[in-house]
Order: sequence, then structure tokens, then C-alpha cells
Amino acid sequence: MKIKLPRKLRVQVLAGKVLGVSVYRGYAPLSLLARISKADIYDAKANPTGTQRDLSPKHAKEAYEYVRDRRLAYWPEVFLCVREPQVLKFTPRSNADPESGELVINMTVVRRCQSIAISRTDGNHRLHYADGHDPQFPPLDRAVSFCLAIGLTLEEEITLFRDINNNQKRMNTSHLDNIQTRLDPEQVLMQKDPELYIAQTLGRSSDSPLHGWVYEGGVKNFGSSIPLRTLKTGIEYMFSRPSKLTALKNAQAQYKVIRNYFDAVKQWIPDAWNNPKGYLALRGSGLWGICFLGADVIDRALSRGAFEPPEMLQILQSGKVWDWTNKGSFQGLGGRAGAVKVSEMIANEFADQSGVSVKELYRKIMGG
Repeated sequence: MKIKLPRKLRVQVLAGKVLGVSVYRGYAPLSLLARISKADIYDAKANPTGTQRDLSPKHAKEAYEYVRDRRLAYWPEVFLCVREPQVLKFTPRSNADPESGELVINMTVVRRCQSIAISRTDGNHRLHYADGHDPQFPPLDRAVSFCLAIGLTLEEEITLFRDINNNQKRMNTSHLDNIQTRLDPEQVLMQKDPELYIAQTLGRSSDSPLHGWVYEGGVKNFGSSIPLRTLKTGIEYMFSRPSKLTALKNAQAQYKVIRNYFDAVKQWIPDAWNNPKGYLALRGSGLWGICFLGADVIDRALSRGAFEPPEMLQILQSGKVWDWTNKGSFQGLGGRAGAVKVSEMIANEFADQSGVSVKELYRKIMGG
């Protein structure tokens, strides 16, 4: 999309310093900030002095849609850096107020610059689609705050990019999930994110074997040891293939079945509840393995028309006895792949109603 711009863009700003960095700060439409700036993408061969990570189109699209679709929205200020001082001129409002005034950006000079005149130190994904260059994404003219640094060397700009992206502590993902459950009414959450609803209910409901065990972010309460995000991911793994559990299509019904499954697991490995740090069943890939296994156990139970803990415990106990301690049967199995391995090892030893395990069937099929 060809955008016709005036030769000069004018913005009201305040001049000052932020921790030793000279800046202009103000408000401007996202489209304007996108048009005056460019991202300096690092490329080991083509652009070894670049400062920015490669663009994620998905991230940029989500940023665009967030501003386009939300009435109430907020972003921290976009941080730009002037590399070619001749592209702008600041005029104070008066001698009595030298820090307040008008910033004029000469777009003719910006376009003619061989190098990047104004770089995007922080905010490239927010600005990428905002200028309207892609016909699928009309210009975003909603105003945001910005900070425009001046007088920095390229090395200093790279240093600030590192500091901005490295010194901030990422918000705990379980805390973000907890915030989501507080924003969405229960009925909405059950439809929108049933895995999150089930994971949180397992931690909160007094009839659950995981009551009080799920950490939702913020202050860590005594006893809570399973991050909400970890459990939610486990429930997602449990739903990752079509089964009778996924066919229920009702989060409350699914919760009851999954709760019963964890009741059976607690009876199967009681020591994991008594000494969680010494056992893998309620931690990381061990917990995920339990969840992958749950899809199999629940499917077997539901196929028999059963969904209570005793029937599921019977299935769990139909195979061999496993050592769930840290140095036991599943030592060294980590991540999603390790979790799948844990569940496969256990399920292969289950006996079906005829008393024959999958492992034994395999031997018979192969003539062993």
C-alpha cells in the first residue's frame, strides 16, 4: 500500500534524560512511529552490526490485532533511537520552558538516508504492521507513548537493547494463567480454555487429590509444588489425541473423570504425595508422563463403562511395579519426549481384560 506522507511530521514532546540517556518523549500514532523508523535486523552475513532479533510474523500479527480489536489496551512506550541527527529538529516552546516543544521530523531526509535514520531499539513487533505497508493490515492510528533517544553510539544502542531485553524478569507463566482465570467467568473459561479450567479446579477443589498442591503464581503457599502452567500443559497432553475423554465435550464432566484418575494415581503411588521431592510423579516430565498415561487409562476405563477410581486403579496395577523415586525406573527421562517414554513404558505392561499385556501381544504377533 502506497502511503503519501507530508514532507515534515510534527510531534509535541518533552526533552530530558533517562538514566543518562538524552531523550524526547511524547505521544504519536503507531502508524507515524512505524513510518519514521526501521528495524535493524541482525544477520551474521548481510548485517553483522544489526541490533534486532529476526521478526516473528506471528508475534507481529498478534500485536497488531491486540491494538485493533481491544477498546481498552496498553503498551509500554516504544523506544526508538536517532542515528542520523539531521532528520529532526527540536524547537522549545519558550525560553522559560526549554524542555517542552515541537519535534519536526524531515521525512524527505529519512527516505534519502542510505542507512537507518531512526532505529527501533524496542518495539519492532508492535510497529511492523502499523504503517499499512501490507494491504491486509490497514494503518493503526491509535496513539501510544514513545521515547526517542539521541546522541548514542551504535555500541551504546546495542548495550541498551541487551539491557532492556535481559534485565527484565519474565512474569511467572502460572501467574499469567491465574490472571486469565480471574478475567474470564467460569462458564466462559470452560469453553475458552477447558485445560486451564480443569488444572485450576484440580488445585482448588476440596474433593481433588491435588487440592492445595497447585501453585498459581504470586506468593508461594506452603505445600503447593505443581505450577499451574505445568499441570495445564499436562492436561493438554492428556487431550492431545482423540479419545472417549475428549469426546465428552464438557469441561465439568472431563474434570470429574480426570479427578478420579488422579485419585487412582494417588492410591497407586502414595509415597509421591508423602514425599514429592523424592519422587518424579508430581514433577515435570514425571507429571506429564502421568498425564499422557491418563489418556490411555481413562480410555480403557470408559470403554468398560467405568470412570471411578477403583476401576482406574485396577488398570494401573495390572502391569509391573515401577520405581518412581528420583533414581528409579524413569531416571534421566526429561521433557515431553521423556514423558511420552514414561507413559509408553507403563502402558506396554498393562494387561487388558483378557489378562494379556500389549508387550505379550507384541511377542505373540512377532512369533517371539
